[in-house]
Amino acid sequence: MDFSKARKWQVHFEIHRQLQTLPQPCIVAEEIQHTRHYRLDGRLRGEQGGQLSITIGGRGAIRIDGVDHALVPGKAFLHNHNDPAVCYYYPPDGTEPWNFLWIAFGGGNLHELIAEINRTYGYLFDVPPDSPLVERLLAYRQYHGEVLMLTPLEGGELVHDLLRQLCSPVENQLRDSSHSSLISDVQNYISSHLAEPLDVSSVALHFRISREHLSRVFREQTGSPLHVSITRARLRAAVTLLLQTRLNIKEIATRCGYMEYSVFYRAFRKWIGVSPDSIRRTGYRPDL
Repeated sequence: MDFSKARKWQVHFEIHRQLQTLPQPCIVAEEIQHTRHYRLDGRLRGEQGGQLSITIGGRGAIRIDGVDHALVPGKAFLHNHNDPAVCYYYPPDGTEPWNFLWIAFGGGNLHELIAEINRTYGYLFDVPPDSPLVERLLAYRQYHGEVLMLTPLEGGELVHDLLRQLCSPVENQLRDSSHSSLISDVQNYISSHLAEPLDVSSVALHFRISREHLSRVFREQTGSPLHVSITRARLRAAVTLLLQTRLNIKEIATRCGYMEYSVFYRAFRKWIGVSPDSIRRTGYRPDL
């Protein structure tokens, strides 16, 4: 069914000399729906690309993994068009038109990017009607019916900047959450116990939480597995000792939690690409 007649205004984007690795905006529009026939189900949509939609008036609805959510002013959702977990629609009990802004994207690795955002932050976001993000999208209505020409970099920057504006408030909440406090405590514990046997199980036991919970929360908050962070912390400490002391390299390995020098040496070459002797000789400080 063609729902394009319900659009108050729309603006298309065209990218010249498109770079395949960059996402691109396709169309931005303001739409008003009030028919109970309006329903877009990801299981039935074959088109590629994704979309950000923001309710600015009335009420819509979305079903995510079988659970229904109201889309009232200030609620936004981000999804891939063909995501089978998503279906959005005008609610059967709706009493007023659903007014929403939306912008569609395509190109690059956008599908993977949106899917990762959905896994990390969810599908639903709080975007107040007076937010800079809404104001930015509404500003395009002055170009109603036009095609805006963008360079590949301008298009990619626009998409990434909109996603940044959408996700930043969630990031800030996570940064201030109890999970972030736990991660900070874990990182401090690792730094002060490098000479001891450290692994996910021992750290989880110290903080009296399950290994699975610690692994999941740590990766969600930092983007890195805990065992990788332990290795990096040990090697950072080893580099500092190599550059700032005259300790024997085997003693440095022991102080950083490596009981066997061969294990220390292999980790050094794998993560840094040079030997411990080379670090001390050249003064090179790697970015770990």
